[in-house]
Amino acid sequence: MNSHQLRPYLLSQQTTHKIEDFDKIIPHEKIMIHSKEVYLFNHTIDTCNHTFIEDSIVITQQPFDSPIPFHMHEFIEIIYVFQGKCKVMLHDHFVALTEGELVLIDKETPHAVEKTTQEDIVLNITLKKDYLSPGFLSRLSSQSIISSFLVNSLMENRQNNRFLVFNSGKNRKIVEVINNIVCEYFDKRIYFDEIINSYLIILFSELIREDEIKQKYITNNDTKNYTLIDFLQYIENHYRNCTLTQMANHFNFHPNYLSNLLKKGTGKSFKDLLQLQKMSKAAMILVNSDLPIPDIVEEVGYSSVTFFYKKFKEIFNITPSDYRKENKKISIK
Repeated sequence: MNSHQLRPYLLSQQTTHKIEDFDKIIPHEKIMIHSKEVYLFNHTIDTCNHTFIEDSIVITQQPFDSPIPFHMHEFIEIIYVFQGKCKVMLHDHFVALTEGELVLIDKETPHAVEKTTQEDIVLNITLKKDYLSPGFLSRLSSQSIISSFLVNSLMENRQNNRFLVFNSGKNRKIVEVINNIVCEYFDKRIYFDEIINSYLIILFSELIREDEIKQKYITNNDTKNYTLIDFLQYIENHYRNCTLTQMANHFNFHPNYLSNLLKKGTGKSFKDLLQLQKMSKAAMILVNSDLPIPDIVEEVGYSSVTFFYKKFKEIFNITPSDYRKENKKISIK
């Protein structure tokens, strides 16, 4: 199945079901939260065959003309509007989604969905594994300050909010990635689950990057807009000999102003970000080459091997030699 075949396929799968239909399969427990009755939906159900689906990733279509009452579950859910529109209630927040937009709902977060029409195609992507766990997201953050920042940003948002809304309809990359995930899921060719896992990493990266670039900084002397990602990208590209003054001149900012932007946006100083990028690059070279450590020290822009060892251990809690041994064992497995 490809993206051109996906829309006709999903339209052919449109059905309508009431909550009573699912209660016949399994009576749902209800609890009271803030004087509101909330269903506990901890099973995903195949609406066509009325059977349980135990996969770690499950994609179902929202039945049209069938409101979903307030409920919550023990897994993460993405409500994605493939076509048309959808209205979601989360706590006391009302979220209106249109085509290409999505809301990511954390575990045990009460939410309800208003009924849709037959022309609305709304997909529910349930992630029974914790795909927002540090373990999964660490696959994003091992080699650059940008990916590290994105992961930390998402984890902080998750702590502060139990849901995240992404108005991603105009970002064709995000739409394409989600459509590819859906195609892989319904096609179920060999290795589809591994491919979906890889797409999920791309999806979360794109979503966080899209969310972060909304905050723009305008230079004093021209109309160019820069974002925090632009600043981090500059450090990644020039980490070997980058200085705060050079970077400030490049973006036409005063060094102190740029330093404050970096600190406010990432929680780290320019010096910390530069050091983190150097160490991340060094860690990548350690695992993927047999280059002697003194040569790696020179490659990432340090002049003192002793200083490098000290800072590397502060960041990774392990010596460079032991890091190479441990991570090469993992890559061999």
